[in-house]
Amino acid sequence: MSSAPLSRNQHAVDAGIDHITLSVGDARARAAEFVERYGFEVIAAGDTPEFTAVAVRQRDVVLLLLEGRTDEHPATLYTARHGDGVSDIALSVDAPDPTVLEAFGDVTHTFVSRPAGEPWSLPGITPVPAADRAPGAGTTGPARSHLLCVDHVAVCLETGELDRTVEFYDRVLGWRVVFEEDIHVGAQAMQSKVVQSPGGGVTLTLLQPMSGAVPGQIDDFLKKHGGSGVQHLAFAVPDVVDAVADLGDAGVRFLATPDTYYENLEERLGGSGHPVAELRKYSVLADRDHDGELFQIFTRSEHPRRTLFMEVIERRGATTFGSNNIRKLYEAVERQDKA
Repeated sequence: MSSAPLSRNQHAVDAGIDHITLSVGDARARAAEFVERYGFEVIAAGDTPEFTAVAVRQRDVVLLLLEGRTDEHPATLYTARHGDGVSDIALSVDAPDPTVLEAFGDVTHTFVSRPAGEPWSLPGITPVPAADRAPGAGTTGPARSHLLCVDHVAVCLETGELDRTVEFYDRVLGWRVVFEEDIHVGAQAMQSKVVQSPGGGVTLTLLQPMSGAVPGQIDDFLKKHGGSGVQHLAFAVPDVVDAVADLGDAGVRFLATPDTYYENLEERLGGSGHPVAELRKYSVLADRDHDGELFQIFTRSEHPRRTLFMEVIERRGATTFGSNNIRKLYEAVERQDKA
């Protein structure tokens, strides 16, 4: 593994994530799932002849569930190709910009500029007053509020698209590669490069199958999804054990980790911020890099195609992405697919 910074574009766009759009077949139903299971709160909604939309928020995470109501609407076309999934990663910028960037697969970047303190809205999507929001939403719902922000977005790319996608982000946005590595899981293998905005507000983990290797999880995603796309969203939390306990009680299903993973874990990693017994109880994975510790767990995919899923991640100084745990993720997903 190596760190490989690129020369920054002198006009680098230092953006954050304003919101992530999921094109879905039923916006209200999907929004309700995020409210009930993850503790989000509905903050805006819209019904037009073209679309139905519901925006949900938890701290710095805003998800827009978008349902097309005409055959030609982009959300309708997206779900016809891929099923429910991430169709736009909207970037927060200082000045308005009508540009829509085609990023990878059918995923775009739009640019959003918001005056400080104004309620969240978009054209055709208006704020929902606090008094009109559903009882039990947000921090008072079944899942307490744990999510802080989007730690990273994991993207699966068709073979041969990795370098082209990295070049796009460097040339158009001035973003750089902050980390790269090749990951081998038995005879399977993939290449990974992590692209990040200058201030670190947006982190994209880009993955592609390694040419000549046995087809694996990335190939499987690409086949089921119908091309390149977002594999998972990683949500940062302050305490992964507390978060997983509450989210599990609220109905979020996580991938299981074999007990053998925890044998000699403390000796392998040194002292941990969480007792090994707690990590084992909740199937949380642990890793360490030169900057600190990393704890992560992945949800079971509820997608009919077994594509999109979520990650819950706690960083205690670590700046990498738990590559030692990728193998365990692969094994867990394979067990899920065989179940």
